[in-house]
Formats: sequence, structure tokens, C-alpha cells
Amino acid sequence: MPDDLEKRRAVAEEATRPAGVIHLKYLSSTIDYEAKTDPRDVLTKADVEGQDAAKAVLRAAFPDDTLIGEEDGIPTADLMQLFETGCWLIDPLDGTQSYVHSFPAFTAGIAWVQGGVSLAGAIYDAVQDDMWSAARGHGAFWDGEPMRVPPGKPLKDCMVGLHIREVENGAAEVFLRTTGNVVMKSHGIRILGCPMLSMAYVACGRMDAFAMLSPAKLGPWDLAPSLVVLEEAGGVVAEGVSGNPLQWADRAISGATTKALLDELYAVARAEA
Repeated sequence: MPDDLEKRRAVAEEATRPAGVIHLKYLSSTIDYEAKTDPRDVLTKADVEGQDAAKAVLRAAFPDDTLIGEEDGIPTADLMQLFETGCWLIDPLDGTQSYVHSFPAFTAGIAWVQGGVSLAGAIYDAVQDDMWSAARGHGAFWDGEPMRVPPGKPLKDCMVGLHIREVENGAAEVFLRTTGNVVMKSHGIRILGCPMLSMAYVACGRMDAFAMLSPAKLGPWDLAPSLVVLEEAGGVVAEGVSGNPLQWADRAISGATTKALLDELYAVARAEA
């Protein structure tokens, strides 16, 4: 299994790159897009073609594996058995809302999940040509070099990434309240609009923590690449609203360099510290 996982990490890198090529090909603030069920959740030809390009690489390397893309529209509940037997999860364009405005904060992400665990994966930012990848038990890498999270710091010294897209049913009010608490007791906050890129930034030390702090609608293809990359870099991952242990059915994610920092972040967000 160890050799297989290292190969899967390398192939995940290879598969994100052609998706990134598609991103750059169509990058424009005038690109056509359509809304999914939520007007803030949009779809472009870069999503569809990027997914096809990534699948082609994965299929060539592992022809018998199951490939699941975000744009396949398969409900999360139907995927649980595949998470045990093994499947690739593909997010061809995380941050599509940023993409359609030509805001340079979006990625392609791919992960191999088996036994209910995210075992290998990659996250690629084509604009900056930044590649983050990891294989379980083999460590994490940033542009081919070993990567570890920096030493833990108290929240007052930390840069914290936050995220919001959903605003209905009180989500905006929750976000504003919790964000107000965090901004007062951290060194600063940043909102990139791309959870996967934000988690990669925690893994490589550009930010110290990331949290969503209000209801979200992520899918397992959003969670899996971030999960293995940050954990193999030495960080910790949790559910994004509560800070509880992450489950596949969860719709939000968070992460930090240390559990102590993540616990402090949530205590502050809830006005408990």
C-alpha cells in the first residue's frame, strides 16, 4: 500500500494540472456561467472540461478505479459505500464564484479515498503554479518540496482565513457575529472565497487557521484533498461550523496548525474566550 499511495499522490498532481490549463484558457470576467440550485453556486465550461481532463489522466493511470466528479451530480448519501471500497474524488474548479469574476483564488483538487479515509491527493493553483500534495504516511509537499505547518501560535498572533457564501436562514448573521469576535482577537483575517486554497495556505504557513463559522454546502470532493494535505503537513482538521471531528456528510471544514489554536479560535468565535 505505501508504494501505491505515493503513486496515487503523483497521479493526483498530474491530473490537477490539465484542469489548471483549462482554468487559464477560459479565465475572463466575461465568461458565461449558469447557476445551479443556488444562484451563488455557478457552473462554467471550465468546470466541465476541467473535470473531463482530470478524469482522463486518472483513467489512464488507474483504469479500474471509480471516478467521482463534483459535476457528476451524485448525492453524498450514495457515495458512502464507495468511500469504503475506494474512489477518486474530483473537484475540477473550487472557487468558481471567484473564477467568473476573474478573481485569482481558485483551485483544482483531487483525492483518493478508501477505507473511509482520504489517503492521497493534490491541490493545484494554476494562476500561481502552486502545487500541494500528500500521501497518507508519506508527508505533504509544496511544489515538490517537503512541507510542514509552522509552530503553533496563540490566536492573537495568527492570520485566520474565513469563508462565507451561503447567506440564507440566518447564515449571514452567524458569520458576521463570529467573524467580529475573531477579528478582534486575532492578528488579522483574510477571505479568499476558496476553502481548498485556504486550507492549502494553512498547510504551507501562509495562514495559521481557517474556519467557516456559519452553515455551508461543501461536498466530499471539497473536503478530501484538503484533509489529507493539511493532516500530512502536521496540521489538524475539523468540521467547519462546530469544530467537531469531521465526517464525510459534513458540509463545512476548518483547519489549523495545532488543535490548541483551533480550539481557541472556536472559543473566541462563540464568545467563550
